[in-house]
Amino acid sequence: MGKSQYIIQFAGLPVGIHEFEFDVTDKFFTSIESSEIQRANLHVLAILTKQNNLLQMSFEINGTVGVECDRCLKDFDFPVEAEEVLVIKHGNPDESTDEILVIPEGEDEFDVAQYIYEYIVLALPVRKVPCELDEESFKCDYETLEKLNSISSDAKKEEPINPLWEQLNKLKKNNKN
Repeated sequence: MGKSQYIIQFAGLPVGIHEFEFDVTDKFFTSIESSEIQRANLHVLAILTKQNNLLQMSFEINGTVGVECDRCLKDFDFPVEAEEVLVIKHGNPDESTDEILVIPEGEDEFDVAQYIYEYIVLALPVRKVPCELDEESFKCDYETLEKLNSISSDAKKEEPINPLWEQLNKLKKNNKN
């Protein structure tokens, strides 16, 4: 992930608010195994609020990521807008949670790359079908859809019906009447 770019050193920073900016592009996702994101053009603004014994980091993520339509497999750019907060404190790292990162005593830097990745993935919907959201600007690839439908209907035709299920389906039809 190009980790050196995403390491924040906070030891020399005075108490107060500090801003860090990151540009997240395709290169960020190439080293991540099985990432569904193919392209990216994102800007991340990380605002670090340093206190005497606690750090709070707010992330603002804006831009687009390239993913495939879940219906027709066509590539499209999905707009991403996310705001997340991470609290960082010193102590036993085993006490870390999703919202609180606990780093060992004496640690003076931390890597935010994994958190940026997770926040981007969490900003994506589970089902990505852009034509349902905006049919005018995104048209499904109907040729691919027809091929997928023909493959699935061919598979259904080839499957022999188990006689046991056939009898159950008859009972089910009789109960409806």
